[in-house]
Amino acid sequence: MKSTKNIHQYVFVILIIITIISQILLSYTFRSSVDDNQIKTLFWVRHLFSFGIPGVLILWQVQDTILHAKEKAKDYLWGRIRYIFIPYLIFGLIYSMYESQVNEESIYDSFLNIVIQGNWHGAFILVILQFTILNLLLRKRFRHYKTLVIISLVVSVGYLANQQIFQYSFFNNSTNILGWLFFYFLGTYIGYHSHTLKELIKNNKPIIVLATIFAFFLFPYFNEGYSAEVNLLEPALLPYFACCFFLIYSLATSLVGLKQDLTKRIASYGSFILLFFPIIAPYLFSFFGFLEEQTALLFIFGLLFILGMSLGVAEILNQYTLTRFLLAKAFFTDDTK
Repeated sequence: MKSTKNIHQYVFVILIIITIISQILLSYTFRSSVDDNQIKTLFWVRHLFSFGIPGVLILWQVQDTILHAKEKAKDYLWGRIRYIFIPYLIFGLIYSMYESQVNEESIYDSFLNIVIQGNWHGAFILVILQFTILNLLLRKRFRHYKTLVIISLVVSVGYLANQQIFQYSFFNNSTNILGWLFFYFLGTYIGYHSHTLKELIKNNKPIIVLATIFAFFLFPYFNEGYSAEVNLLEPALLPYFACCFFLIYSLATSLVGLKQDLTKRIASYGSFILLFFPIIAPYLFSFFGFLEEQTALLFIFGLLFILGMSLGVAEILNQYTLTRFLLAKAFFTDDTK
């Protein structure tokens, strides 16, 4: 039987691929050749693939709960600062310097807008940091209360449906912990009951598939409009994100034939890939625009291009001590049975 570590590595890699596909769909949406009917279709398809980052955050909390429940609070906090927050600041500073040149603004204003306020694709790290604070405050509490998962779902749905009431005056509203609270408690509950839930997921795959399909169709029922812009979090999609996580988890338990050393490599650099690849994704069509009509080939070459570039840069950065700090550490390398 695969260890929990290996299953989580498979889940992480699948979620990274889903996130890359979502980014390719985003780039494709704003192509000048895309008409209104295509935008309408892409609106629903992009929401179908929008569970990547939410899934990553659930998995992160699951893994965090399993591996680090016995860590001392000081060691736990320092580990997150060293392996998550410092790379976030360094990578954010580099990205801010790039954006300041493009937008002709000061580096300070760019850094404030992007890194501090969270107005960029790396804002999920700010959510992880809020999860870290909650872990320090709630550590070893509420582990047996599954009702907290339901309560947090109600809170997150209520917040996302009425964000104007809780509008931040400074920070990006999409990083508000209230919108992500459901994922925190869901990940915590799964982490504390991982062995029991792993067997339930493994033995109930058809039910999970049907639940995922039903959960997605709740979204068009509650959302009739469409646009080129897609929000990462929609209140009607939260059950769908949870079902997708269980679906991916069930797939990972039976996945065979995927090269294990490649899986480990992608998983170990996963956080860096999620921070790095949106920068190169817009240039995808410069190389493979001629495949725009061959959708399958476009996505295959797009995935190879983005993953290959991201892994190549990560390998180079990993060779030197100074640049190694850019590689945000994903906690999927410890051996947990």
